[in-house]
Amino acid sequence: MKPFEEPVRPTETTLLDRAGNIAVVHLPGRAFPGVHIQGDTLSVLRTQLADAARVLREAPGEADALDELDYAVAELNDLLAYYERVLARHGMRRPY
Repeated sequence: MKPFEEPVRPTETTLLDRAGNIAVVHLPGRAFPGVHIQGDTLSVLRTQLADAARVLREAPGEADALDELDYAVAELNDLLAYYERVLARHGMRRPY
């Protein structure tokens, strides 16, 4: 059975923090918390990256595509900074 094909079962998680469409949660059995991102937010980020990659394959150096990449990286930087703040607030070390 693939990981995504496992039957759904109730699991207690620890919600460390929530901000809009993003939450930091600690799953049982995991050494470190993870980040939960709403599906629509994740889809938008993936689309930005995929579109920029497609355009850059066709026109290397295309300014709009590079701007999209910069925007996506900035979003990921914000997400990572949020994750790190939550860990620090709970006295937890980073997994990296």
